[in-house]
Amino acid sequence: MLWDDHVLDRCRQMVNPNVVFLQDNAPVHASRLVNNIMNNENVELLDRPAYSPDFNIIEQLWRILARNVYEGARQYETVLELKYASLLAWESMDQPVLATLYASLPNAYLTLRTLEAHNCKETATKCDSL
Repeated sequence: MLWDDHVLDRCRQMVNPNVVFLQDNAPVHASRLVNNIMNNENVELLDRPAYSPDFNIIEQLWRILARNVYEGARQYETVLELKYASLLAWESMDQPVLATLYASLPNAYLTLRTLEAHNCKETATKCDSL
């Protein structure tokens, strides 16, 4: 996907030519193919400690959406009801919440750099002593 869809080129145009790719160490992200592509494209890789969703705004967004969809221990009878509730939750998402998540990225980046500098390969919570 990164290669075929020119995702890296678009990221460089939209954000910054010096893209830093934050990966979560999933096997598909850490494959030899991905590493070779990133090396060939001169993309800096920044590993996240395992099991550290606090550094991933998508995980935080999913958490917020799930909390809204299942508020009050709500259960759904059909997939269509669940899809509708999910769409409503997404459409009612506060823009300031999204802006706050996005604004948290620089701090997360600096924290990850600190963990990397201290060679911390454990979860972020185990490295809180830094």
